[in-house]
Amino acid sequence: MKYRFGVVFLLLVCSASGQIRQDLGGQWLLKEESEEYKDLNATVPGGIYSDLMRSGVLEDVFAGFNDREYKWVARTNWTYYTTFQVKEDVTNRSTINLVLEGCDTFATILINGVDVGTTENMFVRYIFDVTGQLKAGDNSIEVRFLSPIWISEKLAEEQEQDYVIPPQCVPDSYKGECHVNYLRKIPASFSWDWGPAFPSVGIWKDIYLEGFDLTIIRYVVAEVLEEGENWILSIDTYFAPPREQITGDLVFSLETENEPIRLSNMIILDEPNEFGEVVNTTNITVPKTSVQSWWPNGYGAQPLYTLSVSFAGSTEPNTKQIQIGFRKIEIIQDELESGRSFYFKVNDAPVFAMGVNVIPLDILPEKSYNPETVERLLSAVATYTEMNMLRVWGGGVYESDYFYELADKYGLMIWQDFVFASAMYPANDDFLSNVKNEVNHQVKRIQSHPSLALWGGNNENEGNLASNYFNTADNFDVYKGDYIKLYIETVRDEMRRVTKNANFVDSSPTNGVESDDEGYVAKDPGSSFYGDDHYYSNNKDSFDVDIYPVPRFSSEYGYQSMPCVSSWLTATDNLTDLNINSDFMNHRQHHPDGNDPLKKLTEFQLELPSEDNEFYDEAFIYYTQIIQAMSIKIETEHYRTYMSRLDDQGRGHTMGALFWQLNDVWVAPSWAAIDYTGRWKMLQYFVPGFFSQEIVTGLYNADKKLEIFHILNKAHGDGEKWLNLTVYAWDSFTPVNVTQLSLGNPEALTATSVATIDVDQYLSDAGCGSLDDAKYNCFFHMIVGIGTTTITPPNYFFPSKFKEAKLQTSSLEIIAVDNFDAEGLRFLIAVKAPAPSLFVWLDAHEVKGHFLENGFVQHSIVAAVIFVADEPTTEEQLKGALTVTHVKDAKYFS
Repeated sequence: MKYRFGVVFLLLVCSASGQIRQDLGGQWLLKEESEEYKDLNATVPGGIYSDLMRSGVLEDVFAGFNDREYKWVARTNWTYYTTFQVKEDVTNRSTINLVLEGCDTFATILINGVDVGTTENMFVRYIFDVTGQLKAGDNSIEVRFLSPIWISEKLAEEQEQDYVIPPQCVPDSYKGECHVNYLRKIPASFSWDWGPAFPSVGIWKDIYLEGFDLTIIRYVVAEVLEEGENWILSIDTYFAPPREQITGDLVFSLETENEPIRLSNMIILDEPNEFGEVVNTTNITVPKTSVQSWWPNGYGAQPLYTLSVSFAGSTEPNTKQIQIGFRKIEIIQDELESGRSFYFKVNDAPVFAMGVNVIPLDILPEKSYNPETVERLLSAVATYTEMNMLRVWGGGVYESDYFYELADKYGLMIWQDFVFASAMYPANDDFLSNVKNEVNHQVKRIQSHPSLALWGGNNENEGNLASNYFNTADNFDVYKGDYIKLYIETVRDEMRRVTKNANFVDSSPTNGVESDDEGYVAKDPGSSFYGDDHYYSNNKDSFDVDIYPVPRFSSEYGYQSMPCVSSWLTATDNLTDLNINSDFMNHRQHHPDGNDPLKKLTEFQLELPSEDNEFYDEAFIYYTQIIQAMSIKIETEHYRTYMSRLDDQGRGHTMGALFWQLNDVWVAPSWAAIDYTGRWKMLQYFVPGFFSQEIVTGLYNADKKLEIFHILNKAHGDGEKWLNLTVYAWDSFTPVNVTQLSLGNPEALTATSVATIDVDQYLSDAGCGSLDDAKYNCFFHMIVGIGTTTITPPNYFFPSKFKEAKLQTSSLEIIAVDNFDAEGLRFLIAVKAPAPSLFVWLDAHEVKGHFLENGFVQHSIVAAVIFVADEPTTEEQLKGALTVTHVKDAKYFS
């Protein structure tokens, strides 16, 4: 191959004062250590898998078994390199730094052949002084990466001479790599039970030169405190350490609803403090009447105000702007008769947290920051549903600035885990120092966002230690000591040092302040009487509410399902791979119990077609989505019925439900509501129903009694409310019975039991058949309204298992597809059914977009559904793509 160099052309951003930023991103070159591959085109920011795919060295890493075939990539040492030009006025600056916003992970950087620094943490901004290494004209840069697999093995081998840090490897079913807990990189990149092992390597965020003579603003951290009728805006401005003492004007300008608030201080910047920081703290008093309060989604508006901070020393001004919101977020952990409460209060209003856990938006980190992906996922949460919280899970990444900006805009409170998950971790001085730098950078970067509600120390590690999950009991005191050194004395203490009013919990699940009182590792983290809880079960009837806990706050719960057929066909072109027992499907399933739970949970409720049926695989995939959606709906509504009540054990006052999980990182069986291709599973369509601010639901108990609850998070509607309880038979669209109950005008933040029904007797009296048969012939429809207007989503109760109900086998028909906007994006679809039909599922296949309703119960002859296309589409294109099915589709049982 002919030798060639990537070239980064000069791109300067200069202020009037002469401060300079030169972007070094763009086309680079890439080689591996033996130079079997060399001079490959690479893109910076980027990553090794993306670059090798673009260069043709790798095929699509997400297809087939390629995650297994390409394990060699992460076991190889790679070098990124290029040349760039520097003008003389750049080299004349008294300080020139090379800045890497994200380098993944172990790299040595050379400028013109000279080693200028090393990296060891993908979550840290690295700044290297290269003042004496650059020259006017041509310069070269190399970033030499070491294999993260090799480094992790080396670190584990060294540690194990003292004692083992478990787990020594992920479960075999993960098909992953070992010892990621020794590294500061995406834990999930070594694999998880929902994702592949792609241990990333590369310059995954911006890389640039910065030049200045005096100093530059590094961070602006603005925190909002409340003081009577005023907000106190406390601003910490962090500067690059100056080479000598300088004096200048520090000017603040804050937009308000009225005139901007301006403040100017003459300050002196000198030696760094004991923490190596040059920082100024300034407080600005903001009358509450001059700004509007920021609220979570569904509780009010999300006004944002621009804060500008400028420093001018001599002739070199520097300005940094951020968007802030004025709000107070508290975690309330009051003593109760049994245990403590655990809930969020925003601007003094208690908030029931309705949300979802977020895993990395892509397993390749350079793709996870893609603005289109961020917008697509967060808008699906905030504009289609009334969710108000996202938990950024600790096995992934600290998300992009754009992610938090959209969370601010949409009113999505962020529960932000620090990136530690499901493992014990080292606590030696080098590791703790590395973590401290990470915490310092990420807290300063994220803390100012009004959406930031809570920092969490880790995912599940308090529970793992307390339960002996990793066989730590024989050396418990050592592991507990490491736990405290890492999460309390390093993560928590550094977070608190650089913030003033940040909320923090040591772990999730945790007993909150009770865990602290028990020495930071409680005997039973996730107790129903304290803090938050995680709950999973894959071998019990998921429609039985008696299997679910009654926690103060449920921060993880979920069920698996399969992506749809169209999504699977982006990962394989072999239809036989879609069989649940295929090698391909077993390879994609990473749960230790395999695919058996999917089938077992489905067979609890549904009759599967014969395995000889040509549509068996299609039906099985569709049925798993039904079970996932219904299970999470039932579990969520169970939690919500305990919002304002306690059971006889003192459990309840449940004030949050965050299901697992929003998104996927490849096409595979998983807990996701939205699959990797962007297609919505049935679960995503169910979310607006079970996460509405006001709902009606029914809990069925062992006595065959249906207890109906009206649940109201916040004031909604004005007037006397009614509840219609309608009974339908499976063979007719005409209601068998309609009963209206008066609800009065319930108070907000209440879950009120409004009626208890003996199901068999009620249905028999309504005309559904004998006491023994009635529950198989009919089902309930529930809705709440005021006057002539319905104000809640419809809800249903199905008194028998679907496989026992007298559902009608039939075929549905799409009878109309009409575009009703000028852009060709919105379509009205009419579906005709011969009898009430369950989980009616429309699929647009290759036409990307989403429906405003799907997986619904059709209890009218014709149902109208709106489809929103992602890009302009014709009626003919959509008609040609659309299919419809339901749980008793004739093609499954012919």
